Amino acid sequence: MASPTEADEDWFDPDITALNLGYGEKAGLQIYRNYTRSFQEHAIKRFVETIDRDRLDVTDLQRLLGLVVREDARFLPVIVCAFADNCLKDTFKAVLPDRIPGGKASLFSGYGPLTDLAKRIQLAYAFDVLSRDLMHELDRVRAARNAISHSWDVSTLTDFFTKGRVADIHPIEEMFYEREELTKEFPGAFEPLPAFRIRLTWISGRLVYEAAAYNRAKQARLPPARALYGKPAPKWLTQVSKLCFEATKEIAKQGR
Repeated sequence: MASPTEADEDWFDPDITALNLGYGEKAGLQIYRNYTRSFQEHAIKRFVETIDRDRLDVTDLQRLLGLVVREDARFLPVIVCAFADNCLKDTFKAVLPDRIPGGKASLFSGYGPLTDLAKRIQLAYAFDVLSRDLMHELDRVRAARNAISHSWDVSTLTDFFTKGRVADIHPIEEMFYEREELTKEFPGAFEPLPAFRIRLTWISGRLVYEAAAYNRAKQARLPPARALYGKPAPKWLTQVSKLCFEATKEIAKQGR
């Protein structure tokens, strides 16, 4: 690994360059950072190789995506929330330590802290069980479920997908019609309902992927975002993304 010379200050990262330190101190910081990066990159490569040897079961995800594509819009938040509830329950059961006083089961029943979806989302966020931005997205879907389940007036669905917390869900569908290589399949902006279906598709895919891989990255002492979504990425990500992309194309084809 090359070392800096006083004639080559561009070798430093911008934040290190900005520090009010002597050249030697900056060089020491930069060398330490470079070695840390190198070790982490090697560890991530080994992690990905390990993950790729295992099989990811996407049977339930395939079934869910079929429902997201074709089911009545009023049922979508309920279906996705029920799926997410089960995913989070299984995830917590996998990551919680054994021999918890009262047993793991007590956490999921009665007045336990993990008895419903809202609590599971909050605790997954608080204790870094899954990505925090994903937990925000799930909470928005949960809010949509609550809103739609308490409305008897079907006509209110006209603007349901463009208001409230539903409108705050990340518009991942924009990525498809903004990419030149995808313009044949996605020539223009989606209407609110198809866009909502697409957002639920990718939220569900991320949930399945992270439920299987997020804690494994933490156990390997790696930053999950870097290990799961960086390069190289596990084949599981490609597998899930392919399913979500096929569902997205079907939604776009149906235009509903």
